[in-house]
Amino acid sequence: MYPQLSPKFGLGLGLVFLALSAVVQGDEPIYRIEPSAQRNFGYVIGDPVEYEVLISVPENHALEAEYLPKPGTLTEWLDLRTINWARTDSKGTAQYRLRLTYQVFKGVRQPEKLTIPALTIRFRGQTPFEVQTEPWQIVVAPIIPPDVSDESVELRGFSHPERRSLGPHRLRLAAYLGGILIALAILAWQHGRLPFFRTATPPFARTLRELKKLSRKRDDAEAFRKAVKLLHRALDETYGFRLFGEELETFLTIRPAFAELRDELNHFFALSQRVFFTAPDAPIPADSPLPWLETLCRRCVAAERRNL
Repeated sequence: MYPQLSPKFGLGLGLVFLALSAVVQGDEPIYRIEPSAQRNFGYVIGDPVEYEVLISVPENHALEAEYLPKPGTLTEWLDLRTINWARTDSKGTAQYRLRLTYQVFKGVRQPEKLTIPALTIRFRGQTPFEVQTEPWQIVVAPIIPPDVSDESVELRGFSHPERRSLGPHRLRLAAYLGGILIALAILAWQHGRLPFFRTATPPFARTLRELKKLSRKRDDAEAFRKAVKLLHRALDETYGFRLFGEELETFLTIRPAFAELRDELNHFFALSQRVFFTAPDAPIPADSPLPWLETLCRRCVAAERRNL
Protein backbone atom coordinates (compact mmCIF):
# COMPACT_ATOMS: atom_id res chain seq x y z
CA MET A 1 0.00 0.00 0.00
CA TYR A 2 1.18 3.50 -0.76
CA PRO A 3 0.87 6.36 1.71
CA GLN A 4 -1.98 8.73 0.97
CA LEU A 5 -0.94 12.33 0.18
CA SER A 6 -2.93 15.22 1.49
CA PRO A 7 -4.61 17.56 -1.06
CA LYS A 8 -2.56 20.55 0.18
CA PHE A 9 0.71 18.68 -0.40
CA GLY A 10 -0.35 17.71 -3.93
CA LEU A 11 -1.29 21.30 -4.78
CA GLY A 12 2.06 22.63 -3.55
CA LEU A 13 3.98 20.00 -5.50
CA GLY A 14 2.11 20.97 -8.67
CA LEU A 15 3.00 24.65 -8.25
CA VAL A 16 6.66 23.73 -7.83
CA PHE A 17 6.63 21.73 -11.08
CA LEU A 18 4.99 24.65 -12.92
CA ALA A 19 7.61 27.10 -11.66
CA LEU A 20 10.47 24.81 -12.67
CA SER A 21 8.92 24.36 -16.09
CA ALA A 22 8.70 28.13 -16.59
CA VAL A 23 12.33 28.59 -15.56
CA VAL A 24 13.55 25.86 -17.89
CA GLN A 25 11.56 26.95 -20.91
CA GLY A 26 11.85 30.76 -20.43
CA ASP A 27 10.33 33.38 -22.67
CA GLU A 28 11.81 33.52 -26.16
CA PRO A 29 12.95 37.09 -26.99
CA ILE A 30 10.90 38.67 -29.75
CA TYR A 31 12.95 40.01 -32.65
CA ARG A 32 12.44 41.20 -36.22
CA ILE A 33 14.84 41.09 -39.19
CA GLU A 34 14.50 43.47 -42.14
CA PRO A 35 17.13 42.96 -44.85
CA SER A 36 17.48 45.47 -47.68
CA ALA A 37 19.77 46.03 -50.65
CA GLN A 38 20.11 48.52 -53.48
CA ARG A 39 19.50 45.80 -56.07
CA ASN A 40 20.04 42.10 -56.63
CA PHE A 41 21.02 42.18 -60.30
CA GLY A 42 23.35 43.97 -62.70
CA TYR A 43 26.62 43.08 -61.00
CA VAL A 44 29.84 42.17 -62.80
CA ILE A 45 33.16 40.84 -61.59
CA GLY A 46 34.86 43.28 -59.21
CA ASP A 47 31.69 45.17 -58.27
CA PRO A 48 30.99 46.08 -54.64
CA VAL A 49 27.68 44.78 -53.30
CA GLU A 50 25.96 46.81 -50.57
CA TYR A 51 23.76 44.96 -48.09
CA GLU A 52 21.92 46.24 -45.02
CA VAL A 53 20.14 44.43 -42.19
CA LEU A 54 17.88 46.04 -39.58
CA ILE A 55 17.34 43.86 -36.50
CA SER A 56 14.92 44.87 -33.73
CA VAL A 57 15.41 43.17 -30.34
CA PRO A 58 14.41 43.89 -26.71
CA GLU A 59 16.47 46.81 -25.42
CA ASN A 60 18.04 44.69 -22.64
CA HIS A 61 19.89 42.64 -25.26
CA ALA A 62 23.21 43.67 -26.79
CA LEU A 63 24.91 42.68 -30.01
CA GLU A 64 27.95 40.46 -29.60
CA ALA A 65 30.07 42.32 -32.13
CA GLU A 66 33.05 40.03 -31.64
CA TYR A 67 31.12 37.23 -33.35
CA LEU A 68 30.38 39.25 -36.49
CA PRO A 69 32.26 38.12 -39.60
CA LYS A 70 35.61 39.80 -40.12
CA PRO A 71 36.48 41.53 -43.42
CA GLY A 72 38.29 39.14 -45.71
CA THR A 73 37.66 36.19 -47.99
CA LEU A 74 34.34 34.39 -47.44
CA THR A 75 34.27 32.09 -50.48
CA GLU A 76 36.39 31.59 -53.56
CA TRP A 77 34.41 34.31 -55.35
CA LEU A 78 33.22 36.57 -52.50
CA ASP A 79 35.05 38.92 -50.15
CA LEU A 80 33.67 40.95 -47.26
CA ARG A 81 35.21 44.42 -47.59
CA THR A 82 33.64 46.31 -44.68
CA ILE A 83 31.08 45.78 -41.92
CA ASN A 84 29.68 48.54 -39.69
CA TRP A 85 26.83 48.70 -37.24
CA ALA A 86 24.92 51.25 -35.16
CA ARG A 87 22.33 50.98 -32.39
CA THR A 88 19.30 53.17 -31.70
CA ASP A 89 16.82 52.72 -28.83
CA SER A 90 13.10 53.44 -29.11
CA LYS A 91 10.23 52.49 -26.77
CA GLY A 92 11.79 49.42 -25.19
CA THR A 93 13.30 48.18 -28.45
CA ALA A 94 16.91 48.26 -29.61
CA GLN A 95 17.43 48.53 -33.35
CA TYR A 96 20.73 47.37 -34.79
CA ARG A 97 21.53 48.48 -38.33
CA LEU A 98 24.31 46.48 -39.97
CA ARG A 99 25.89 47.70 -43.21
CA LEU A 100 28.01 45.23 -45.14
CA THR A 101 29.98 45.71 -48.34
CA TYR A 102 30.87 42.59 -50.28
CA GLN A 103 32.90 42.31 -53.48
CA VAL A 104 32.26 39.78 -56.23
CA PHE A 105 35.14 38.03 -57.99
CA LYS A 106 33.20 35.56 -60.12
CA GLY A 107 33.76 35.75 -63.87
CA VAL A 108 30.83 34.29 -65.82
CA ARG A 109 30.10 33.68 -69.50
CA GLN A 110 26.36 34.20 -69.11
CA PRO A 111 24.12 35.72 -66.42
CA GLU A 112 24.35 33.59 -63.32
CA LYS A 113 22.71 33.57 -59.90
CA LEU A 114 25.08 33.58 -56.96
CA THR A 115 24.12 33.15 -53.32
CA ILE A 116 25.57 35.32 -50.61
CA PRO A 117 25.61 33.13 -47.49
CA ALA A 118 23.37 33.71 -44.49
CA LEU A 119 24.64 35.90 -41.69
CA THR A 120 24.54 34.62 -38.10
CA ILE A 121 24.19 37.34 -35.47
CA ARG A 122 24.38 36.72 -31.72
CA PHE A 123 22.90 38.74 -28.86
CA ARG A 124 23.61 38.56 -25.15
CA GLY A 125 21.21 39.37 -22.35
CA GLN A 126 19.13 37.58 -19.72
CA THR A 127 18.25 35.08 -22.44
CA PRO A 128 21.07 35.00 -25.04
CA PHE A 129 20.00 34.08 -28.53
CA GLU A 130 21.13 34.25 -32.13
CA VAL A 131 19.38 35.11 -35.39
CA GLN A 132 20.21 34.24 -38.94
CA THR A 133 19.45 36.19 -42.09
CA GLU A 134 18.19 34.46 -45.18
CA PRO A 135 20.72 33.67 -47.93
CA TRP A 136 20.64 36.42 -50.54
CA GLN A 137 20.82 35.81 -54.27
CA ILE A 138 22.31 38.24 -56.78
CA VAL A 139 22.65 38.02 -60.55
CA VAL A 140 26.12 38.49 -62.02
CA ALA A 141 26.48 39.35 -65.71
CA PRO A 142 29.44 38.66 -68.00
CA ILE A 143 31.74 41.44 -69.13
CA ILE A 144 32.88 39.53 -72.24
CA PRO A 145 30.38 39.04 -75.09
CA PRO A 146 29.22 35.40 -75.37
CA ASP A 147 30.57 35.03 -78.93
CA VAL A 148 34.11 36.07 -77.96
CA SER A 149 36.48 33.40 -76.68
CA ASP A 150 38.71 33.95 -73.69
CA GLU A 151 41.81 33.55 -75.85
CA SER A 152 40.84 36.40 -78.16
CA VAL A 153 40.33 38.91 -75.36
CA GLU A 154 43.08 41.53 -75.25
CA LEU A 155 43.69 43.30 -72.00
CA ARG A 156 44.30 46.99 -72.38
CA GLY A 157 47.19 48.58 -70.59
CA PHE A 158 46.76 51.31 -68.05
CA SER A 159 45.70 54.56 -69.66
CA HIS A 160 47.79 57.52 -68.60
CA PRO A 161 46.11 60.82 -67.83
CA GLU A 162 45.88 63.20 -70.73
CA ARG A 163 48.54 65.88 -70.68
CA ARG A 164 47.07 69.34 -70.77
CA SER A 165 48.86 72.57 -71.37
CA LEU A 166 48.99 74.84 -68.34
CA GLY A 167 49.74 77.91 -70.45
CA PRO A 168 46.18 79.33 -70.54
CA HIS A 169 45.78 78.72 -66.81
CA ARG A 170 49.04 80.52 -66.05
CA LEU A 171 47.92 83.49 -68.12
CA ARG A 172 44.55 83.54 -66.39
CA LEU A 173 46.20 83.35 -62.97
CA ALA A 174 48.58 86.18 -63.89
CA ALA A 175 45.62 88.29 -65.04
CA TYR A 176 43.75 87.66 -61.78
CA LEU A 177 46.79 88.49 -59.67
CA GLY A 178 47.43 91.62 -61.73
CA GLY A 179 43.85 92.76 -61.23
CA ILE A 180 44.09 92.20 -57.48
CA LEU A 181 47.36 94.15 -57.27
CA ILE A 182 45.89 97.05 -59.25
CA ALA A 183 42.82 97.14 -57.01
CA LEU A 184 45.01 97.12 -53.89
CA ALA A 185 47.19 99.88 -55.33
CA ILE A 186 44.14 102.06 -56.06
CA LEU A 187 42.82 101.47 -52.55
CA ALA A 188 46.19 102.31 -51.00
CA TRP A 189 46.46 105.42 -53.16
CA GLN A 190 43.04 106.64 -52.04
CA HIS A 191 44.09 106.27 -48.41
CA GLY A 192 47.50 107.82 -48.99
CA ARG A 193 49.41 104.62 -48.25
CA LEU A 194 51.65 104.58 -51.33
CA PRO A 195 54.93 106.39 -50.61
CA PHE A 196 55.64 107.16 -54.28
CA PHE A 197 52.12 108.34 -55.11
CA ARG A 198 51.11 109.70 -51.76
CA THR A 199 48.52 112.45 -52.06
CA ALA A 200 48.04 115.28 -49.61
CA THR A 201 46.07 114.27 -46.55
CA PRO A 202 42.47 115.50 -46.94
CA PRO A 203 41.41 118.41 -44.70
CA PHE A 204 39.13 116.56 -42.31
CA ALA A 205 41.60 113.67 -41.92
CA ARG A 206 44.26 116.19 -40.83
CA THR A 207 41.80 117.95 -38.56
CA LEU A 208 40.79 114.68 -36.89
CA ARG A 209 44.42 114.04 -35.92
CA GLU A 210 44.61 117.50 -34.34
CA LEU A 211 41.32 117.01 -32.49
CA LYS A 212 42.58 113.75 -31.01
CA LYS A 213 45.51 115.67 -29.52
CA LEU A 214 43.13 118.27 -28.07
CA SER A 215 40.87 115.58 -26.58
CA ARG A 216 43.19 115.42 -23.56
CA LYS A 217 42.06 118.97 -22.69
CA ARG A 218 38.33 118.46 -23.03
CA ASP A 219 37.59 120.83 -20.14
CA ASP A 220 39.88 123.60 -21.46
CA ALA A 221 37.86 126.43 -23.04
CA GLU A 222 40.80 127.55 -25.18
CA ALA A 223 41.27 124.02 -26.55
CA PHE A 224 37.54 123.92 -27.34
CA ARG A 225 37.73 127.23 -29.28
CA LYS A 226 40.76 125.92 -31.19
CA ALA A 227 38.84 122.77 -32.13
CA VAL A 228 35.98 124.87 -33.54
CA LYS A 229 38.49 126.89 -35.60
CA LEU A 230 40.08 123.70 -36.94
CA LEU A 231 36.70 122.43 -38.15
CA HIS A 232 36.01 125.82 -39.78
CA ARG A 233 39.35 125.60 -41.59
CA ALA A 234 38.57 122.07 -42.87
CA LEU A 235 35.15 123.21 -44.15
CA ASP A 236 36.71 126.23 -45.88
CA GLU A 237 39.37 124.06 -47.56
CA THR A 238 36.79 121.54 -48.72
CA TYR A 239 34.51 124.29 -50.06
CA GLY A 240 37.36 126.20 -51.72
CA PHE A 241 36.29 129.48 -50.11
CA ARG A 242 35.47 130.73 -46.66
CA LEU A 243 32.22 128.98 -45.75
CA PHE A 244 29.53 130.81 -43.77
CA GLY A 245 26.39 129.31 -42.31
CA GLU A 246 24.09 130.88 -44.89
CA GLU A 247 26.10 129.22 -47.68
CA LEU A 248 25.75 125.70 -46.26
CA GLU A 249 23.10 124.60 -48.80
CA THR A 250 25.39 125.66 -51.66
CA PHE A 251 28.21 123.64 -50.08
CA LEU A 252 25.99 120.57 -49.76
CA THR A 253 25.01 120.89 -53.42
CA ILE A 254 28.65 120.98 -54.49
CA ARG A 255 29.68 118.25 -52.01
CA PRO A 256 26.62 115.93 -51.85
CA ALA A 257 28.53 113.37 -49.76
CA PHE A 258 28.09 115.75 -46.80
CA ALA A 259 24.31 116.11 -47.28
CA GLU A 260 23.51 113.56 -44.57
CA LEU A 261 25.31 115.86 -42.08
CA ARG A 262 23.03 118.85 -42.78
CA ASP A 263 21.57 119.00 -39.24
CA GLU A 264 24.93 118.53 -37.52
CA LEU A 265 26.60 121.21 -39.67
CA ASN A 266 23.75 123.67 -39.01
CA HIS A 267 24.21 123.00 -35.31
CA PHE A 268 27.97 123.55 -35.70
CA PHE A 269 27.53 126.96 -37.31
CA ALA A 270 25.09 127.98 -34.56
CA LEU A 271 27.64 126.78 -32.00
CA SER A 272 30.40 128.81 -33.68
CA GLN A 273 28.24 131.94 -33.65
CA ARG A 274 27.63 131.48 -29.92
CA VAL A 275 31.28 130.71 -29.04
CA PHE A 276 32.89 133.56 -30.97
CA PHE A 277 30.22 136.27 -31.03
CA THR A 278 27.10 135.79 -28.89
CA ALA A 279 28.66 134.49 -25.66
CA PRO A 280 32.44 134.25 -26.04
CA ASP A 281 33.04 134.12 -22.28
CA ALA A 282 30.44 131.44 -21.58
CA PRO A 283 31.60 127.96 -20.48
CA ILE A 284 31.83 125.08 -22.92
CA PRO A 285 28.28 124.25 -24.09
CA ALA A 286 27.03 121.07 -22.45
CA ASP A 287 25.25 119.94 -25.63
CA SER A 288 28.37 120.25 -27.81
CA PRO A 289 31.52 119.31 -25.88
CA LEU A 290 34.84 118.49 -27.47
CA PRO A 291 33.94 114.78 -28.01
CA TRP A 292 30.92 115.93 -30.05
CA LEU A 293 33.23 117.97 -32.33
CA GLU A 294 35.49 114.92 -32.72
CA THR A 295 32.51 112.73 -33.65
CA LEU A 296 31.34 115.32 -36.20
CA CYS A 297 34.82 115.46 -37.70
CA ARG A 298 34.99 111.67 -37.88
CA ARG A 299 31.72 111.62 -39.87
CA CYS A 300 33.09 114.35 -42.12
CA VAL A 301 36.15 112.17 -42.78
CA ALA A 302 33.83 109.37 -43.96
CA ALA A 303 31.98 111.81 -46.24
CA GLU A 304 35.31 113.15 -47.47
CA ARG A 305 36.38 109.66 -48.54
CA ARG A 306 33.12 109.11 -50.40
CA ASN A 307 33.66 112.42 -52.14
CA LEU A 308 37.11 111.45 -53.52
